Amino acid sequence: MQGKAIHLKRPGTANLLWEKNTLFVRAGAVVMLFGVLWWVYGRAMGSPLVFDDAPSVEQNPSLVRLWPLLGAGGQPGPLNPPKDLPTSGRPLVNLSLALNYHFGGLNPAGYHAFNLAVHLLAAMLLGLIVQRLLRLECFGGRFAGASGPLAFLAALLWAVHPLNTETVVYITQRTELMVGLFYLATLYGSLRYWGAASAAGRRTWLILTTLACLAGMACKEVMVTAPLLVLLFQRTFATGSFRQALRKSWPLYAGLAGSWLLLLALNIDRPRGASAGFHLEVTPLAWWCTQAQVLWRYLKLVVWPWPLSIHYPLVYLTFASAWPWLLATALLAIGVLILLWRRQPAGYVGAWVLLILSPTFFVPIVTEVMAERRMYLPLAALITLAVAGGYWAVQWTWTKVAVPRAVPRTKERWRVVDGRILAVVGSAALTLALACCLLDIHRLAAYHDALALWEDTAATQPNDSVAHELLGDALFSAGQPSEAIQQLQKAIELQPASAVLHQKLGVALVKSDHLAEAIKPFEEALRLDPNNTENYKNLATAYGQMHRSADAISTAEKAIALAQSQGNAALAQKIETWLRDYRASSP
Repeated sequence: MQGKAIHLKRPGTANLLWEKNTLFVRAGAVVMLFGVLWWVYGRAMGSPLVFDDAPSVEQNPSLVRLWPLLGAGGQPGPLNPPKDLPTSGRPLVNLSLALNYHFGGLNPAGYHAFNLAVHLLAAMLLGLIVQRLLRLECFGGRFAGASGPLAFLAALLWAVHPLNTETVVYITQRTELMVGLFYLATLYGSLRYWGAASAAGRRTWLILTTLACLAGMACKEVMVTAPLLVLLFQRTFATGSFRQALRKSWPLYAGLAGSWLLLLALNIDRPRGASAGFHLEVTPLAWWCTQAQVLWRYLKLVVWPWPLSIHYPLVYLTFASAWPWLLATALLAIGVLILLWRRQPAGYVGAWVLLILSPTFFVPIVTEVMAERRMYLPLAALITLAVAGGYWAVQWTWTKVAVPRAVPRTKERWRVVDGRILAVVGSAALTLALACCLLDIHRLAAYHDALALWEDTAATQPNDSVAHELLGDALFSAGQPSEAIQQLQKAIELQPASAVLHQKLGVALVKSDHLAEAIKPFEEALRLDPNNTENYKNLATAYGQMHRSADAISTAEKAIALAQSQGNAALAQKIETWLRDYRASSP
């Protein structure tokens, strides 16, 4: 860095076509990227809403009208979603869902199209970032001759990697898509701020970058790490020290750090306190031990992305069972710190992965121990490292082995070498991209309907009670009650202390005319959760259908009293009506 600008190496000869026809070539790259993504994801435009899409979209009262933005008269607005939804504390994502709902209702096509558009924009931004990164002076011109093509290959491979399928096709996970877009926009804006040649240019990029960071904070909490990684980027690739980075770019860091205030305001009342935090059932030690293993499972899926699953079992490790994973993670962290101290690009990539995953590594989220979407941004850095590292490895091998030492290192010779190296790396990357696309298409078939999705999940995660529970729900909806009951019984075997599972099994047995068998799961649900009025109501109904009048009446009276004590007058009235009708019809 000289002054306030990061200087870029002039492009090499293998990059001349890219540079001389910048607009034409970049437009072609965008069209190709869109075409590939549409070929893969276009077939999923009609995929139904699944899993958390029910509370996020179908049952979200803050989506039904766009104005007022914050709501009024007890009706929440799109920038003020209720608590304990996947979009709670994430107003910008909730607003995007409200716009989809306003223009298309519950038609999934519009939601999927929005997700795909955000993913395409994020991939384009990644390409721009990688191209600028590879031309920085710290690389000594090693990649300048192929920065454009390598950037496109990195963006393409990231865009079609199978690990990203959940993030793109699962509508609710636009939380990850949108924060990813604004995270990359923040880094790209920082690069443009550092490279601006005029004060006016720096002011413009300062404002745009700060706005991008603010937008990211309104999408998901992982954005908290963005200012840190921007600072680490400048220290690693430009200034060599944090002090110099802060001194030269303090207005930028003041703006980025200021966005933390918005994140604090959005989360100060714990908008998702029912699913995240240390006050829940898991201890910090159990969570951290489990996440040490999860990290390596993520890295395995980066290299070998199969099998994939929309949900993973809620299994927590003890220190005794997790110590190998803890040791491996500690050694990885030490290695990353050493590489960072030496200002190695691999060190920055490692820091990018660990810091972006750190919020979910340290704060328990009891509904999901592991989620593929959390690798959306970390995967971008790992693929960039793989593409640039592959190019460097082929370049080193070529110059050491394939090129005779007697041949003078003229500019013309390096033109030929650069072109051949790029051809080798490009062929390998495009072949890998094609394989990824085929895996994507196979994976997206599971999202065809809820039954296919949960059959796939139960097959790949046989010890996941949630998978068997939701497969049971899907089977019952598909008119297969016997199979549904079997799946619910399997879910109870895996999670016997769940009142909800026992209640669901009882309802399924009642609807299948197995009244006598339904009594036991209803009674167990009531034992596990004695303050649930719905459990009393279900049990009273089952007793009534079996003509056990005394049991039905006494259970219904308990349900009415409980509903009244809980202030649920509507439910109490509903049960009173049922009881009155039952008494009138019973002998």
